[in-house]
Formats: sequence, structure tokens, C-alpha cells
Amino acid sequence: MKHLLITILLWSSIVFSKDHTVAVLDFYGEGIHSDELKSLSASFRIELLKMDSLIVLDYDEMIKILKLSNRENASCSTFDCEAINAMLLNQEWMVSVNVSKIGDVFVCEGRLFESKTGRVINAVSYDHELSLEGLYSQGMSNLAVLIMSKRIPLDVHTNKDLVFIRSEPTGAMVRVGKDTLINDTPIALSRVVVESKPIVLLKDGYQPFFVKRLPDDYTDVIFVKLKRTIPQIGNVAFKSPLPGGISIVNDNGQDSFLIPEGSSNFKEIAAGKYSLSSEDYIILNNDFKISHKRTTLINPRFYLIDDIVKRKDSFKKKRNFFISILGGGLVYRSYLSLQSNRLYSDYGDNINSSDSRHQAIDNLDNQKPTVDIVSGFMIFPIIYYYSKQLEMERWLKR
Repeated sequence: MKHLLITILLWSSIVFSKDHTVAVLDFYGEGIHSDELKSLSASFRIELLKMDSLIVLDYDEMIKILKLSNRENASCSTFDCEAINAMLLNQEWMVSVNVSKIGDVFVCEGRLFESKTGRVINAVSYDHELSLEGLYSQGMSNLAVLIMSKRIPLDVHTNKDLVFIRSEPTGAMVRVGKDTLINDTPIALSRVVVESKPIVLLKDGYQPFFVKRLPDDYTDVIFVKLKRTIPQIGNVAFKSPLPGGISIVNDNGQDSFLIPEGSSNFKEIAAGKYSLSSEDYIILNNDFKISHKRTTLINPRFYLIDDIVKRKDSFKKKRNFFISILGGGLVYRSYLSLQSNRLYSDYGDNINSSDSRHQAIDNLDNQKPTVDIVSGFMIFPIIYYYSKQLEMERWLKR
């Protein structure tokens, strides 16, 4: 009877509250299977939904939010994890519960967090001596009423000696001294670290924020509203009007701007590294850098891809032509050597024809230097046209 009266009193203390939002993490604990803990947390959410004043965050939506922040588990077993999840889920409140079985008794320890600050505003302990089925049917209802009935600020944070840094928007990189931390905001840091080392919050598109000291009220939550950076804008000018189909692409390939045909400049582009790109042209001297309030002058060269292909094929044909001449010269040089050797080998067989053979050998030997010189000169155009062919192939690979 006593427990029933307490429950009624606790329940009546919240009936006049309206439209509060709350998230519930998966329960954690010892001596109970993880599937049972997950089922208990689902049952607890149902009990909260029965309270007309509460809007409970959908479980799948909670998982999605946590995964976007690289937090794989929907439960927490540490205080800093709970506080950070409360900030990330961004509901009015968040509940985390530890359930342990000690002998025949189920001990439930729950904490209610205020998501805006990450503070614990209520902590309760509930013992259940009945069966696990009774914990489902009656225990979760009693625990829900206990947790939501009173919200008294507790001196929990100072005991943990932690400082929470929360930013808007979330996901700012935290640099402590010269080290960049793995986790982004919201994040929990030791109070000693915050008081002794310079801390900087960094996020793309926002101005760096320097956390110089703790607030004067000695709060354990530092809230930082990041300010967007002032856009750094410059211009680019071209020495001659551009053909059609030319785009400006930034160094990471995410942004692309099509330049109107015949343009000789492109104004008000964000500072950074860029290059010119086209599906129809090979572009040389196409890289440039934009600086704030400056105009960058570049002189790109454009070659139609079809023309490059034709030039490559032309260089290849010329190279093959000179290779064939060199090959013919080497064959003819071999022929001259074979003929000379044959005439020398037959030199003593018939003495009457020695003069004519000697003359023939001289004629063959006199041709050899000419053939060697002509063949040697063929090497230079072969190398030249082959290098030009390779250059065209490199252009096409761009």
C-alpha cells in the first residue's frame, strides 16, 4: 500500500507538464543478457509514451543520429558517453539506465540528463524482487514514474572532474595544445586539461574558436556558437577569350563552374586552388590559385582532343617510316658484308679474275660508310617522332 501511494504521488507530480521530448538509450548492465536489456529499454519507452506529456524519440531515428556522429552503440556505460549522447540527440531530456541482477533482486539505476547542458537533473535507484516478467510488467512502469517525477540538479559533474565542450553546429574538431583529438564536439575533457592547455575548435566554413578559460560561474559545460567565416573571394582573367565548354573545377573536384564561351574573365570565385577542365580540349597551363581580393592572370593553351589524336597518329606513322628506312639500311649493310665475305672467300680459286673481284670488293666497301651514315641519321627522327607520340599520349591521359 505504501508503494502504491508513493507511485500515485509521483505520478501526480508530472501530469501538468506538456510536450516534453525525451530519448532513451538502450539499457546496459550485468547478469542479464543484452537482448533482455534491449527489450527492457523498449518496454520502458512504451511506459514513457503512456505519459501524455512526453514525446519519445523514435528508436530508429536515434540510431541514425548516433551513427551520423560515428557512435555505433545505442547504450553507454560511462558518464561522459551519456552526457555527449544527450547533447547529440538534442531532445529536451535523455534517460540512461543500468540494470543488474544481484541474487534474486533486479537493481535499476537510472539517470535523467538535460540535453541542452549535458547535466544530470535526476538520478534514481529502483529495486525489484519479483521475476523478470514482473520487471517488464510492473518494474518499468514504476521506474518511468520515478525518473520523470522529480528533476533536482545533482552535484554529479563536479565529482567527475569533467568539462563538456558543446558547439553549434556540432562536429567541430578539437585541438588541445599541438594535438588534434579523434572525437569531435560535443566532447568531454578533464578540467585540468581545459585549465592548463590552449584549446581550439575548428570546423570547415567557420572561424576558429579559442577556449581561453572556464566560464566565471565554474560551470562544467562550455557552449560555443561558431561563427561562419567571411568568404574569401577573388577573380581570374584569361589572356585570350575562351572557347565553349570550359569549366573551372576546384582542387577537390566538388565545385565546377561553366565559363560562357568567349569570356576573358570569371569574377567572384572563392579563394583556393583551381584548374580548367573540358571534355573536348586538352588544356595546358590550366592550374591557378585564387587569392582574396586579387585577380589571377593565366594564359592557358587549348588543343582539340580530335586534333591531338590525329597528331599522335601522324607522329607514329613518321616514326614507323624512318624505322623502315633504318631497317632497310641495316639489311642492305648486312648484304654488303655478306657479299664482301663471299668475294674474299673465292679470291684464290681463279687467279685470272682476281682483278675484277678486287674491284667488286672495293665497290662494296665504298658503299658501307654511306649506308652507315644514312642509317645513323635515321635514329634522330625516330627518337624525335617517338617522343612526340608519347607526349600526345600523355596529353590524352589527362
